Amino acid sequence: MIPRSKGSIYSIVFFILLSIEIAIATYLKTGFIRANLGDFLVVILLYCLLMGCSSISVKTGLLVTLAISFIIEFLQLVNLPQYAPQEYKHAATLVFGSHFSWLDLLMYVLGIGFILWVEIVSSPSPLSPKKGI
Repeated sequence: MIPRSKGSIYSIVFFILLSIEIAIATYLKTGFIRANLGDFLVVILLYCLLMGCSSISVKTGLLVTLAISFIIEFLQLVNLPQYAPQEYKHAATLVFGSHFSWLDLLMYVLGIGFILWVEIVSSPSPLSPKKGI
């Protein structure tokens, strides 16, 4: 089992990633960073939000984050924002997206893999010496 980091670390990373995502959405309209890197980062952002606001385990956080990401992506098959009231269509498109892409699913999985790697690398090794001994 991978031990959790402190909630404040997740919250700090969440706000940093939120700023980056807002900058990407505001200033980049096309290209690899907007289309793919944004999806990679949004999974990490969602994971940090979830972990910063709850006390769930790393494994549960990873699974819930991936499930939410996949659900939102598959909802794009039905073009969910079209059912939103006119004044919320733009916000709904930003949150839910406008088109389904298998590449987005790959970026979500890569983002989850990156999070898992970071959690493993940043967790104390069971073989490392204990502090205070």
